[in-house]
Amino acid sequence: MRGLNLEQIFQNVIINRQEINSIEFEKESIEISLYPGGEQTFEILITNYGSPTHIHLSVSDELKGQITFLRDNPYVLQKEYVSAVARIPQEGRVLTKGQIYITAGYGSKKKGFPVQLGKVEAKQQEPPKDEPGKWEEDAEDLRPSRPFVAEPVKKVSRPRISGGSRLSGISTSAFKNFRGGISVSSGKRTRKSTGQNERSPLTLALGGFLLLVSSFFLYFMLPADLQFNVGFAQSLLFSILFVTCTTYILLKFMDEI
Repeated sequence: MRGLNLEQIFQNVIINRQEINSIEFEKESIEISLYPGGEQTFEILITNYGSPTHIHLSVSDELKGQITFLRDNPYVLQKEYVSAVARIPQEGRVLTKGQIYITAGYGSKKKGFPVQLGKVEAKQQEPPKDEPGKWEEDAEDLRPSRPFVAEPVKKVSRPRISGGSRLSGISTSAFKNFRGGISVSSGKRTRKSTGQNERSPLTLALGGFLLLVSSFFLYFMLPADLQFNVGFAQSLLFSILFVTCTTYILLKFMDEI
């Protein structure tokens, strides 16, 4: 047994402390920092709390040829220092992980601890190159967005056609509707007139409606000697035309409301 600077001791192995042939490690794992082509000598301290005995040191397959013990089967009285050499070939792996095993009790107990041989170089990550148009998109995203202001919807008032008994009032309102000259109260806007294609059917319907109503009133207003006879066919045709024109006009008025 010989004295050595503690800074060179990488691991302290304790045997026979808990029980016979028990094996403990002071450190859970060790790291040996080397570059390819480098070599380093380190020490393992064996501390024995029981009877003097032989122990055996070995490595896993990953570390074979890279870690060599100068004495792999030392006889330990109380404390013993075992020297080892770690090396990485010039063309070897930058980083190797494996195990160092301690065998006690002539093979009855075997236990190992992890070893990391080499260096992990943290590569500086290069900032990603800006993709074409990426900067412009980000700049646009940073621009303050203009708040959206909803303009109040102005409700256009429409004059209601008052029902009356006078034929002149009905005809006046009807002519104003299909001519696009709907009058409104002062201070309110008028709605846009419908297109020429949409006004033509409405004009015909209004004209037919007025013609039928005029004929109806004319039939009752004429003297008895001037009244004309109306047969079933004429009555049926009159009813169909009257219902068709009235329905069409009402639908058009409901669509515009």
